[in-house]
Amino acid sequence: MEQILTQEEIDALLEGLSDGNIEIEQKTEEPVPSKKEIEVKAFDFVKYSKMRKDKLPALQFVYDRFSKSFRTALVLFMEREIDMEQGTIQYIQYDEFIKTLPLPTNMNIIVTDRLKGFFIVIFDAKLIFSVLETIFGSASVTKTKIEGREFTKIELGVIKKLLELFCVEMEKAWAPVYEITCKYSRSEMNPNYITMISPEEIVSVCEFSVDIEGVSGWMKVCIPYSILETIKGYLISTPSREDMEMREKWCSVLKERVYCIPLEVRAILGKRKMSLNEFLKVTKDNIIMIDRHVNDPVDLLVENRSKFKGRLGVMKGNKAIMIEEVVR
Repeated sequence: MEQILTQEEIDALLEGLSDGNIEIEQKTEEPVPSKKEIEVKAFDFVKYSKMRKDKLPALQFVYDRFSKSFRTALVLFMEREIDMEQGTIQYIQYDEFIKTLPLPTNMNIIVTDRLKGFFIVIFDAKLIFSVLETIFGSASVTKTKIEGREFTKIELGVIKKLLELFCVEMEKAWAPVYEITCKYSRSEMNPNYITMISPEEIVSVCEFSVDIEGVSGWMKVCIPYSILETIKGYLISTPSREDMEMREKWCSVLKERVYCIPLEVRAILGKRKMSLNEFLKVTKDNIIMIDRHVNDPVDLLVENRSKFKGRLGVMKGNKAIMIEEVVR
C-alpha cells in the first residue's frame, strides 16, 4: 500500500526544513580520476581503414562449391567416409595470420595464371598423416602425435597429391565466377620464407575443417586481398543459376557463330621476284622458274597469315595439299 502524507505531516515537514531541524542530504560529486588512472590506447586510423574491406559474396559462393567437390574428391581418393565444413571468411593482416599457425607448418604456393596472383594453401599435419595411413593400407585412422619435425620426401609426395586434387576442384569452383588455372609452385615450412607478400598486407583466409573417421584436421586457403581487388567486379555479386544457364547458352551460341565465320585459305606453290621490265616481256609458253621444287613443302596461308606447311598431292581425283606441320 502506498504511503500518503497527511496535510499535518506535510506542514510539519516544511516547518522542519525552514527551521533547520531536518538535515538535507548533499549530493557529492564523484572524484575525478587522476591522469595516472586514465588508460589511453592508441588508435591506428590507417590500420582501421585497411581492415575495412568490402564483402565479396561470390567468394563465399566459390568456397561453398569447393568444399562440396573437394570432399567428394577426397572420398574417392582415400575410400573413407569424410566430413568437411567451410568456415567463415576472415580479412586480417598477414603477420597476424601467420601467428596462428604452428611451427613448422606446411605452406604451399599455388600460382594462378589468369588471376595473376597466387593462393597459399596450408594443411594440418594431422590431416596429412591421416591420408598417409590410408594410402599405406592402415585399417583405421589413428590420432598421430605431432612431433614438430619437417616432412619427409614421401610425406611431401602425398601433399603434392592433395594439391593436385585442390587445383582441379578449385578451378571447377571458380568456373561460374571467373576462369582461373591453378598450378603448384613450391612448399615452405617457415612462413617467414614467403616474401612475396608483406606482413602488413590484408589477406582473405578461409578455414575448412576435415573429419576423417573421428580424426579432425583443417585446411586453410589464404589469398592476398590486393589480388582479389583486380577482379572485384566479378566477386561483388553471387552468380545465380539463371545467370549460369544464360552464360552457358551464350557461350554455345558464340562458339557456333565463330565456327561459321568464312576464312580465306591460300596455298603458295612458289615465288619468283622479277623486275617490271622482265614481267612485261613474259609471253605465252614462257617458263618461269620459282624458288622451290615439286617435292618441297608448300605454305598454307589463312587470312594472309602462314599457318601450315604441306605437300602437293591428289585426293579423290582432286588436287590437294596434305598438311604436315603447324606453323606457330
